[in-house]
Amino acid sequence: MNFQSVRRKLRKPVLTRGWKLNSKRDLKISRLSLQDWHAGKFASNKEAYHQLFKAVDEKDTAIARRYDGLSGSRWLITVVELFREGYILDDDIKDFSDETKAFIKMRTSRL
Repeated sequence: MNFQSVRRKLRKPVLTRGWKLNSKRDLKISRLSLQDWHAGKFASNKEAYHQLFKAVDEKDTAIARRYDGLSGSRWLITVVELFREGYILDDDIKDFSDETKAFIKMRTSRL
């Protein structure tokens, strides 16, 4: 199987959509931390800040691990993960080759 043949112009919008939806979820989590702080649910501002910083730092590390250096076949692994997590759907991969779509779905069903 040659998954390198999936053109960059097909891969980029799919990966961008996944990144946007992934980031949106992470921002909602941060918003909830800020709402808890605003509602006085923390013992101190320092505790609230540390929780928010920790959440942002963890998400930043996860995003960097997932999206930095998407060369070679790493893009396909990322697409499989995004598909499995529901950030991208069948419609997002509709222009991929039948072979690539089958691989993504097969790998998703095994996880």
